[in-house]
Amino acid sequence: MKTFTNHTAGPRGINVQGGVTRWIEPGQSVEIDPKTIVGDVPDLGKAGDTTSADDAELVESVQAENAALKEQVDALTKANADLTTKLEAATKKA
Repeated sequence: MKTFTNHTAGPRGINVQGGVTRWIEPGQSVEIDPKTIVGDVPDLGKAGDTTSADDAELVESVQAENAALKEQVDALTKANADLTTKLEAATKKA
């Protein structure tokens, strides 16, 4: 058995016999018998690959922008529903 650790930012899959893919989440380690691996092992990064402070600030910024955009979508969805209701009331035959 050999231990594989994913040091990348996203999940990686290792194909093994039987048509099965062993998914390895970031930071996770799994033991796999190298004899059962089918094809190449994906790039799992290096142990020193970690996020920097700049990356953390970027993630925080993107998450804040995402939250603001979700609020805008919610407001527009509500406005659309209100306008649809008004349109249906205005075009409804008496």
